[in-house]
Amino acid sequence: MVYKIAVSGRKGGVGKTTVACGLASVFASQGQRVLIVDLDPQSNTAYVLGTDPTAAGTAQLLLGQPSIPIKALENLHVLPGGPDLTSYGVQSSDPEDLADVVESLDYDVILFDCPPGVEYLERLGLVAADIALVCTNAHPLAVMGAGRVINELNARQQKGRRGARRYALVLSMIDLRRSMDQALDAQLVSAYPHTKRLVVRQDTTLAWASAERVPVMEYDPKCKGAEDLQKIAEWVKDA
Repeated sequence: MVYKIAVSGRKGGVGKTTVACGLASVFASQGQRVLIVDLDPQSNTAYVLGTDPTAAGTAQLLLGQPSIPIKALENLHVLPGGPDLTSYGVQSSDPEDLADVVESLDYDVILFDCPPGVEYLERLGLVAADIALVCTNAHPLAVMGAGRVINELNARQQKGRRGARRYALVLSMIDLRRSMDQALDAQLVSAYPHTKRLVVRQDTTLAWASAERVPVMEYDPKCKGAEDLQKIAEWVKDA
C-alpha cells in the first residue's frame, strides 16, 4: 500500500513544511521509501531537507520534462518546488495531472507539501492524495483557511471526485497551557466534532532542525515535536 498524503492549510506560517518534512523523516527512519513533492514556488522543502532548492523538480515532472528526485538521506527523496510552478504550463494543467504522474513512482510514502494561497497548486496535491493533513495554528485567519480546505475536501467527496478521502486537522505550534490555544481547540471541536485533531506542540527543536537543514529524526528523535510527528505517522498507518 502506498500512502499519499497532502499537507495543506491555506494560510502561510502554520507549519505545513515542518509537518511535511518531519513526517517524511519519521517514515524514512522506519524503513519506508519516501518521496516528498514540493508544490511551493518558494521551494522551502528542498532547502529544509538540505538539498538544492533550485534543481529540476515538481514543475518539470508535471510538464513531462526530465526530473530526478534528489536524495536527502537514506530512504528519503525530494522533488523541489520553484518558480516554474507558476508557469502557464503548470497553471493550465488538469487537477488530476499530478495524481496520474505519481501513480508510476515506486515509493511507500508520497507527501505533497502544498503552498499557502496558491489554490491551483494546492488542489494538485489534494487530488493526488488519499489522506490530507490540514494545518492550522491559533491565528483566526489560519482557522478560516483550514476550514476552507475542509469544505473543498467535503465538496469533492460529495461529488464523487478524485482526491483525499480521509483527513485530519493538525494543530501546529500549539501549547494547550495558553488560553488562546485552548480557545482554538474548543472552537475546532465545536466546528468539526467528527474530525480527528492531531497536535504538534510548540518545540524550538523543530525550528533549529529546519534552520540547520537536518531532518528532525536525525537531529533529535526524542524531542517533543518528533514524538508528535510519530503519533501522526501512526494515525496515517492506521487507515
